[in-house]
Amino acid sequence: MKKLLFLGIGSALMFTMGGVGPATADAGPHISTAATAAGDYQLTAVGAGRCASCHRTHTAKASMLLKAAQPQLCYNCHGAGAPGSSTDVVNGDNGAGLALRGGGFANALISSGAASKHMEPPVAPATRWATSAQNVPVLGVGVATTSRHEIDGTTSGTMWGNGAVSAAVNTGKAGVVLECGSCHDPHGNGNYRILKPVPTDSGAAVPVVIPDAGAKIYTTTNYWNVGDANVPKTTVAASDGTFADGYIANVSQWCSTCHSRYMAKAPDYETNSGDAVFTYKHTSGRTDKAGQSRPNCIQCHVSHGSNAAMSGAAVGLNPGDTPVVGADSRLLRVNNRGTCVMCHNV
Repeated sequence: MKKLLFLGIGSALMFTMGGVGPATADAGPHISTAATAAGDYQLTAVGAGRCASCHRTHTAKASMLLKAAQPQLCYNCHGAGAPGSSTDVVNGDNGAGLALRGGGFANALISSGAASKHMEPPVAPATRWATSAQNVPVLGVGVATTSRHEIDGTTSGTMWGNGAVSAAVNTGKAGVVLECGSCHDPHGNGNYRILKPVPTDSGAAVPVVIPDAGAKIYTTTNYWNVGDANVPKTTVAASDGTFADGYIANVSQWCSTCHSRYMAKAPDYETNSGDAVFTYKHTSGRTDKAGQSRPNCIQCHVSHGSNAAMSGAAVGLNPGDTPVVGADSRLLRVNNRGTCVMCHNV
């Protein structure tokens, strides 16, 4: 199994308090209580009860006075059978068999081989058959992942596509070590899934803030539905007059803080970007329509880990690479690049 370091993101990986029962993101130790105004503060209201969930003053076992190093510290709440949260990001479920939207680092419940869609003939003046009702159901039992973001805190890898467009071959930023805290703020920040506006080591100059959801739903019954209606809608209409939810409107921009050369607008699929590796690119930053079936990073990929099977020939990164059978599934939602067929009638 090849392990992917960085590729797009956007689903539930929160750090919540152990030993006190399930909590939700921005609860437990993740509620930001940093002072934002001068004045007097009652300590019980500004986080005095949270520190010991993760830190030890004199007997810490990891840097930053942590009780354990990441990701094990996070797995104390978000691992299999852990008491602190209802999101088991290791096995990709909520502890009760319901599938997490982001898949899982060790196992995932994505029924990638059972993906389906509905087709209707074109209605004049349209000439293309219409695709609708795409469905990627969930599995009853998790299956080992074929690709994942590697978050063990020790393994270094490549942050694919990071950096400026280059005429010289440059696949991305090498030697990056990824941890849970690279993408998420353990102290809480009020953003969607406590995502950092600028992920660690991304080098991004412009922060990307995704508004928080009013109600936090971490599970799914259809892995093709990727929007989050619980996030406030954007205040600026898309070109088709609709207002997308703030998650789907911003998540590609957030993914591209790390994968900067993956971001593409139409017609980049037929326009040479000038980059030696990421030359012609599928649209990934479109903000039309109401969040469904949109060319968007998170529409094709999950954020934590996928069990999609690559039993066919998966061509390597650069032209001329030898096709590899059983290659890394690149966090895709459907087997054998069937993600393409979910939208395209080919």
